[in-house]
Amino acid sequence: MPKRSYPFDSLAAPQLKTRVSQKELVQGVCGDSLKREIFERTKKLLFSGAKAIMGNQGVQNKNGHPEGETPVHELLMGQTTIGQDGKLHRSSRTSPPVEASRACSSCVRSVGEKEACRQCERYICRGCSRSCDCCSATTCPDCTVLV
Repeated sequence: MPKRSYPFDSLAAPQLKTRVSQKELVQGVCGDSLKREIFERTKKLLFSGAKAIMGNQGVQNKNGHPEGETPVHELLMGQTTIGQDGKLHRSSRTSPPVEASRACSSCVRSVGEKEACRQCERYICRGCSRSCDCCSATTCPDCTVLV
């Protein structure tokens, strides 16, 4: 008995199940609304987590601080914080802390004229300071970007 012939056109594409993941949906037609929804959900989770931590700071007394008194953290030069409106706010501090060690962080010599590295805020002497090729700022040998 001979085989039956194929009843369909030979050029017809095979019908396979296609899985559409979240990535394809985000890149598709409704991508902008899905991205906005994901962003809002993430922002809401971040702020609710931050509020939960800030609300529990006075209750938890792990670091030896009196209850209700929270330790004040100073911002480093160039450091930013997220405000209540969700925008970044820069530190108002313009110079490194006075109580920090005045020795050069690279050669550990005490030299009269010192500057602070613009990236890590460590003190460096004029012999160890370098100019960053990317931003032309005075940096220590560890933070310098060479091109």
